[in-house]
Amino acid sequence: MRALSVPVVLSSLVLGSWLPRAAAQDANVGALPAPAPTQGAQGQAADEAPAPGTIPQPTPDNPGIVTGITLGELYTDNLKLAAPGQPKDTSWVTTVEPFVRAAVGGQRFSGWADYQLTGYLYSGGGSTAQVAQNLNAQGTLSVLPQHLFVDGLVSYGRAIINNQLPSGSGTYFLSGNQANVASGTLSPYWLQDLGRLGTFSARYAIGRVSYNRSGISNDAAGTLSGIPDFTSQSVQLALNSPQFETWGWNAQYSQQRIEPDQGRSIRFANAKIGISRQISLNGRLLADIGKEDKYLPDGTIKPLGAGLWDVGVEWSTARDSFKLMGGHRFYGHSADLSWTHTAALLTTVVSYQEQPTSLGQQLLGQNFGASLVPPTNIGGLGGLGGLGGLGGIGLPSGSLGQIPSLANRQVYLMKRATASGTYEMPRSNLTLTLYNETRDYFLFGSGQEKVADAQLGWLWNLGPYTTFTPTIGWQRYKFMDGAINYTRFGELDLVHQINPGNFASLKFINNSRNAYTPVPGAHDYRVNVVYFQWTHLF
Repeated sequence: MRALSVPVVLSSLVLGSWLPRAAAQDANVGALPAPAPTQGAQGQAADEAPAPGTIPQPTPDNPGIVTGITLGELYTDNLKLAAPGQPKDTSWVTTVEPFVRAAVGGQRFSGWADYQLTGYLYSGGGSTAQVAQNLNAQGTLSVLPQHLFVDGLVSYGRAIINNQLPSGSGTYFLSGNQANVASGTLSPYWLQDLGRLGTFSARYAIGRVSYNRSGISNDAAGTLSGIPDFTSQSVQLALNSPQFETWGWNAQYSQQRIEPDQGRSIRFANAKIGISRQISLNGRLLADIGKEDKYLPDGTIKPLGAGLWDVGVEWSTARDSFKLMGGHRFYGHSADLSWTHTAALLTTVVSYQEQPTSLGQQLLGQNFGASLVPPTNIGGLGGLGGLGGLGGIGLPSGSLGQIPSLANRQVYLMKRATASGTYEMPRSNLTLTLYNETRDYFLFGSGQEKVADAQLGWLWNLGPYTTFTPTIGWQRYKFMDGAINYTRFGELDLVHQINPGNFASLKFINNSRNAYTPVPGAHDYRVNVVYFQWTHLF
């Protein structure tokens, strides 16, 4: 792989900092789960030396370890996100953030881990301290090559407890509206080649989600009251026909049960069979039929009580990957769309999904009901199809603030549409991201939630070692009780690479919210932040 230039590396650093914040409602940047690293903008092939200024990023394909520390000083004019007209605490905050990123790759085990510990020391009105931790890791163990594998995923970070209450972008605010969320999943699975019949796969997964308030200031009693930890267990069985045949088929059964420590359990299950027909070099027709659980207005679930069917087309060329499905499910007409277009200067990604789900599935990041795919490269973390981290029915990248409040345990119909486009110019990159999600809750009288946002960022290369990025973002969040929050976000980033092991950044952040028909404790707020950071790689 060709080593990339310093401006490209700096671009990835800046985009990595603003995209999660702009995408998330009241985004808690430090808590965002990271997708599995891939060899890309910040990586290089194992047999290539890093280009000057390139920061190595280990992946299973390019294993290694990177350690460093970031020191920062920030000033905020509204530390506790007070309402307009109320006394505001201003403060200087010193940040210390050691981090380590590592990856291993091999025929028996491959995996990666990303951990950072951030300490905040306050002066002025804050006069306190707190610690935030963020961990994301996953790995695959080959117990019996080509047959038995074990996947593991772990995450730890902060999430917003109640989306209706103030919680500014960054883990350093003292609003008290955050909790630490720890999640882990262990999943053994078996793959068996049956020749002309195809490939049989069987997977079992057990997951756990737990909450705490360790290291979070203003720990009010009862903040997590009524939010129990929970365990998830799931089973998936699938038979997929050989690839590249004129006719294809598949059969699948999936079941997942989410068991809270207190309260009613939630079940998700479906059984379906499908066929496909190659109609051209690039196109294939698809059809599925089956049954799934039906969710009733009284909160009960009728196991496999509703039929489902869909038909569609799949189309792939050198520049385009397109899939469209339409059909009927227990809630009415259904649709699914994915399209990726790659041109010389413009890359566009569009998707639309419909699926019954819950907060538990979102936090576990499980793409429940997805077909298991045999791993093509054990060293590259293949075979994670049924648990695939981010995306699918799990959390979209950079959207932790868009999940329901942690106290919301209900099942809902998710209708999620996303679109993004990146245009590359000689000295800059322009990126636009759009997001829209509707949640129809099945329980009678619960109502509907709607989340819509847009973000625009323009990264400029001011020289071989310096980038400047203005970013704006906007979101409208309508809650079940009719309350509406409008959030606006703006940021200016200046990043300079001093040498291969050191770089500095200066940020100006403006965040504001208007709350309409507020619940008790919800209110408008405005906040400005100036943030200087210096990072050293060991």
